[in-house]
Amino acid sequence: MQLEPLATTTVHRGAVGEMGSLYTRLLVTDPDGPNAGAIFLTWELRLGVADDGGPSFPIWRSLDGGHTWEHLADVPDVQYGFGHRYQPMLYEVPESVGHLHRGGLLLAGNAIPADGSSTNLVLYSSTDSGATWQYESTIDSGGPAIYSPRSDADTTAVWEPDLHVIGGELHCFFADEREKERGMLQVIARRSSTDLRTWSEKDLVSGVGDRFHRPGMFVGTGQMPDGVHRAVIEVVGPPEVPIHLLTSSDGLDWGDPAAIGLPLVATDGTSISGTPNLAWREVGGQVELIATGRHSLRDGVAGNRALHSLDLGATWTSFELPTPAERSLTGDGSGYSQSVRWNADGDLVHATTVRSATGSHDVVVTVARRHQP
Repeated sequence: MQLEPLATTTVHRGAVGEMGSLYTRLLVTDPDGPNAGAIFLTWELRLGVADDGGPSFPIWRSLDGGHTWEHLADVPDVQYGFGHRYQPMLYEVPESVGHLHRGGLLLAGNAIPADGSSTNLVLYSSTDSGATWQYESTIDSGGPAIYSPRSDADTTAVWEPDLHVIGGELHCFFADEREKERGMLQVIARRSSTDLRTWSEKDLVSGVGDRFHRPGMFVGTGQMPDGVHRAVIEVVGPPEVPIHLLTSSDGLDWGDPAAIGLPLVATDGTSISGTPNLAWREVGGQVELIATGRHSLRDGVAGNRALHSLDLGATWTSFELPTPAERSLTGDGSGYSQSVRWNADGDLVHATTVRSATGSHDVVVTVARRHQP
């Protein structure tokens, strides 16, 4: 697949001394719903802020398929005053959940104090198409925002929420480092809510008791046209941080937690590494899947490619992403946890972060059309 860029917009330019920006997240809303197909964008924006509640999650909106963007809102940490620092994601509810009706928007992310002493997965809602946001609840809270790859690590953080409505309930999948006593350095856990305010006890979705493999960063599709739910996870431990594909018949039971799915590798040998994301659409009776990571790998060399499937993930090909960026195996590189979606015209919208000359990252959105030779 070859893509021809139509428009590239630098939505945010990283400032000198800025921490971030990372975790770009796109949401394309239902064209027949109250948001009328608007595209929303958020990301981590950890500026050097005053002691007035810390950083906020920015909310940007495009009404023309990703070609132009307007700053709509900022979502501050009104519950704890810590600041919204890590891993936001946006979700449009497809049906009523609690007091939120179809088309209501949800934002989940990690509220973390400036000293990193705790991690708190918080949920906010909007009933006016993203203009204003209200705190709903804390999904779960964990220990300090510390990552350690060591087999004897004692970290206890919670990370990276992913929201889905299944069976009339809101489910949140997240990475959880609190299962060390079971030999699991990190697991994928799930909690559910019927009212957006109270949450069930957690269930184990994925976890390996070998103190080496660390499943993380669950990103799901919801139910696809064949009735199956799919998700990607990263597996930290192996040096290449492979991305694996999980499947579930109902979105709740993902099988044996120790069976961490199938690694994604294209027919040309390209794989993707770390911080995965997954997008899909149905067009012309065919289902199209795209998986992204922080970079691609082929013969040990980092690249700027994603994986593409037309057979529900059975086989994959690779293609160059439309936003140019140099990728590296180590260090603070571009594209850390990026996002792709399709707009109403069928063009691919790619939101990513690009390492800039300031030593920070720009947030860049490219709209690209498939090249027809």
